[in-house]
Amino acid sequence: MGILFLSESFTGILSPDVFIVWAKSFEHPYRIVFILASLSYIGGVISYSYGRLLYNIPVVKYWIDEKFQQQFRLLKKFGGVLIVVSALAPLPFSPTSVVTGAVRYPFKSYLLLATTRYLRFYGYAWFLYLVVKNSGPC
Repeated sequence: MGILFLSESFTGILSPDVFIVWAKSFEHPYRIVFILASLSYIGGVISYSYGRLLYNIPVVKYWIDEKFQQQFRLLKKFGGVLIVVSALAPLPFSPTSVVTGAVRYPFKSYLLLATTRYLRFYGYAWFLYLVVKNSGPC
C-alpha cells in the first residue's frame, strides 16, 4: 500500500490495477480497494500541492503566466474535465494533479472532482474480479 501511495504522490507511474488485483487476495477485498482508492486520492492531493509549490519557481510561473498563457488558460477553464478523465482512465493521475495545482485550479473543485478516483477503483475492481471469477482453464 505504501508503494502505491508513494507512486500516486510523486509520479503515478505504477498502475493501480495491479494493486486492485492484489486486494482480491484479502478476505474483504472491497475494503482494501477503498483503502487503496483513499491512498490514491490523498496522493493526488499531495501532487496538487507540489504543483502549487512549483508555481512559485520563477521559470514555471513565467511559462504559466506568459509563455503558454493561452494553453494554461484553457486548462484552467476545462481542467475539471481533465481531472475527471485522468481519475477514471488509465492516464497518470499524479502528473495531472501537479499541472492542475500549478495552474491554480480551484482546490475545492479539485477535491470534489478527484473523488471520481473512487469510481475508477471500484469499477475496475468489479470488472477485474468478475473476469478473474469467470476465467478458468481453456
